[in-house]
Amino acid sequence: MKSTNKIFLALGFAVNAALAVSNSRLADCGGLFLLHLSDKQFSTKSCSIKDSLTVDNYKVYGSFEHFAIQGRYTDEWSIKGKNTQNIVTAGFEGNYKYLSFDVNVSSYPFVKATLSAHPKDSLFKVNASFAGGSIDLGNMRWIPDQKTEMVGTISVDWVSHIFYGNLSAEYNIAAHHINLSGTYLKTSPHNPDKEYYVRDSAGVLILSANYGHDFSKSRLDASYTFANASATLYGIYHNEESRKRFMYMPLDATLHSLYTKWEREQVRTHLEYFYLAGRLSSNPNRFYETLAPNRALPASVIKGLSFAFLQKTFRVDADLSTQAILGGGTYRWNLGKRYIFTPNVGLDFFGIKGDLDIDKKTETTRLATVNTYKEKTFRELSAIGTILSLECEIRKEGPVSLAFVYGISQIVPFYIDYKDQNSNKGVEPGDGTGPSQQHGSGTQSGTQGDKDKAGSLEGGLSDLLFRNGFATHLGLSIKF
Repeated sequence: MKSTNKIFLALGFAVNAALAVSNSRLADCGGLFLLHLSDKQFSTKSCSIKDSLTVDNYKVYGSFEHFAIQGRYTDEWSIKGKNTQNIVTAGFEGNYKYLSFDVNVSSYPFVKATLSAHPKDSLFKVNASFAGGSIDLGNMRWIPDQKTEMVGTISVDWVSHIFYGNLSAEYNIAAHHINLSGTYLKTSPHNPDKEYYVRDSAGVLILSANYGHDFSKSRLDASYTFANASATLYGIYHNEESRKRFMYMPLDATLHSLYTKWEREQVRTHLEYFYLAGRLSSNPNRFYETLAPNRALPASVIKGLSFAFLQKTFRVDADLSTQAILGGGTYRWNLGKRYIFTPNVGLDFFGIKGDLDIDKKTETTRLATVNTYKEKTFRELSAIGTILSLECEIRKEGPVSLAFVYGISQIVPFYIDYKDQNSNKGVEPGDGTGPSQQHGSGTQSGTQGDKDKAGSLEGGLSDLLFRNGFATHLGLSIKF
């Protein structure tokens, strides 16, 4: 009910604001409910209002956006993430014979400037963009499996400080359209004055190539994107002048993406392929544990807990590999003259296959002895299904043009297979006998091998529909 009220409030505000002198206004709301399971959840909702005014070669624009993203994952422990933002953006564009520029500022704060050079006929265009500022990535909460009065939920804020640069070139000749671009994004560590926070140090490189061709009655587009990211996340506990690191996660990821699209009058088809590979590496050096919960606790709490619990740390090596293919098409009708009614029906098919290989090492220090407990887990997910979508637009052209659009989409899975295989479940050994003694983890005779934990993914399709993979969209635009 609260989400519905926000949607109608945004639309009502846009209609009233349209009485002012302007040339374009848009109110838009939508939501995606991807997962709603007992142990996993992800959803996002947003509403935005945009306005722009164009006078000769200049354009002024502004927007207000509210969005909320939340997720939850539970597997003997729980982690919850939430990000709710109200973002105000204002910008100014200028277009001249050979140069164009665009500057916009958002309330994060974040500033972006773009300079374009082009000949009079616009056959060739070069764009250079630079941006910098901070982005609030939300709040994460770590909830231990056995919460006590002394060890409760740890709430961590994450704000990333970003520098962004992009260089692109466009070439248009006859029916051919070529676009090449390169983007580099860098984040720098920052220590806010908070008790718990995440700081990051990352470098991301994105290269893309696009080609388009106009036929007599159709158009073909194809693109390829490569992205490589290297990031390190630090979880920091800050108490007075002391800072202790309780999380150290060096991450590397590579993405390959292929995309093709063909349009002809009322028909549009597309085919997409994605491949994502990622790795989390542990560091064997002292005090570089992936997760050290004892360093996230105040001194007063440490004194009241058992010594063995405090000395438990975790080192994790993990490899992720995911492939996905998505293809389908849409068909659009144009009905009516004074009031144009445009229904749009889409049907897409998808296939996903991903696996996650985890090696976790739990180290417990008792006096001068280090006991090691190893656990190897392999998780695999395969899914095949379709995405059904329906969108309807009602538009009135004239001195004042109005358009109302509403759309819904639903993922319908045909096949889902999720496996969690504990292939090498070790036994925690007894106390060591010498300083810094390492104990390997032998395989338990009663090991749980190839254990299938389909769990909440089991059940009929009716249990997965509407609560999972459902999206909706509502928009209203006014042009003068």
